[in-house]
Amino acid sequence: MKARLPRTLFGRLVLVMTAGLLIAQLLGAVLHLSELRRTVGRTVSNEVAQRVAAVYRAIDSQTGAERERLANLLSSPRQQLTLEAIAPSDRDDASMFPEILDSLAILLGPGVEIRPVRMPRIGDFVFDLYIRLPPGDWLRIQGNAPTEIFAWPGHLLVNLGVMLGAVIVVVWFAARTTVKPLTDLARAARDLGEDLRRAPLPEDGPSEVRQAAHAFNAMQLRIRNNIEERERFLAAVSHDLKTPVTRLRLRSELLGDTEQRQRFLHDLDDMQDLLGGALDFLQGKAVEEAMQPVDLVAMAESLADDFTEAGKVVTLRQPDVLRVVARPRALRRALANLIDNALKYGTRADVSLTTVNGELLITIDDDGPGLPESELERVFEPFYRMEISRNRDTGGVGLGLAIVRQIAQSHGGEVSLENRVRGGLRAVLRLPLVA
Repeated sequence: MKARLPRTLFGRLVLVMTAGLLIAQLLGAVLHLSELRRTVGRTVSNEVAQRVAAVYRAIDSQTGAERERLANLLSSPRQQLTLEAIAPSDRDDASMFPEILDSLAILLGPGVEIRPVRMPRIGDFVFDLYIRLPPGDWLRIQGNAPTEIFAWPGHLLVNLGVMLGAVIVVVWFAARTTVKPLTDLARAARDLGEDLRRAPLPEDGPSEVRQAAHAFNAMQLRIRNNIEERERFLAAVSHDLKTPVTRLRLRSELLGDTEQRQRFLHDLDDMQDLLGGALDFLQGKAVEEAMQPVDLVAMAESLADDFTEAGKVVTLRQPDVLRVVARPRALRRALANLIDNALKYGTRADVSLTTVNGELLITIDDDGPGLPESELERVFEPFYRMEISRNRDTGGVGLGLAIVRQIAQSHGGEVSLENRVRGGLRAVLRLPLVA
């Protein structure tokens, strides 16, 4: 099974740095303990050699039964002394502490024969050796050092635990300090789409972070200046276009031919709707509104009542209570556009409000002819209308769905269309539930 790394940069930094420092500490502790064992082993070897040499001299100074009696007296749980007539011929050449034999050879002199059967190793300081006694007996000495000498010292484990805790705290602080500017930059980039006039990022921290913050602030300023310039241009165009439209409307009222006057007024209404919708879309007025708590159930019921009073069929399925944080006028406009779009191509609109996995899910179903798969995305393009909807009474000006998508994206959501299996079209508006 493949190991999963943390998804966040902070988590990966903490994991890598902590693992690296922990491995380094463990390796250092193992090396230190191994060297400590070797040093202690050499010291114990010298002490054992001196004790064995003293015991040998004491027994060698006796004769006959006195040697046996003295060997029994000098024996202890950690050192057993016996007199034997024959010594084994096998030698132990795997000793980790040859110092014990070297020291014995020096202390006893070159004329004393020593036959080791088992010699000490790290972690198992047990020895078994034979030393020749004149005129031909052998003194067998078996012994061991306390195992606690070579065990992991408890204070070392405590020190490792304390050091590991300190390392984790330092790593957490270092990783948090390193990642925080990147987190702030990501949050600022996400919020930029909702508020171009947000406060600029603080340009502090390491040089790379300062450069990134400076570049982001410069980009935000350029975008805001471009948007403001466009708004000033659109305001001027709006004023210049609305004035002649108003004059034409006044002049059309003076026409004597009623049919001709109605045609003129119909065309002027089309022009005014197109102009107003285009300016609202280009200026982003549909999303220029503060976020605030909204009773979505009450909003949907009010819209359904409005369409019902106009002779339309709108059904609503909703929970008893559903409050969200949104832009109320913009969200109402998006719902109204979707319901109106469903009623233009079908005889009814079925609205459903639900919450799924932390998302607000609004679906509007109609019983119309649906759309070709190639058109499901194109109808969201500004001013795009299918050929069958060129009539103003059915097709509008081609901005309804574009404005809905603009509103959805301003909330951090999305809107899509899909054909229903039993016929008709389904519009799905997904918005994140903001606490």
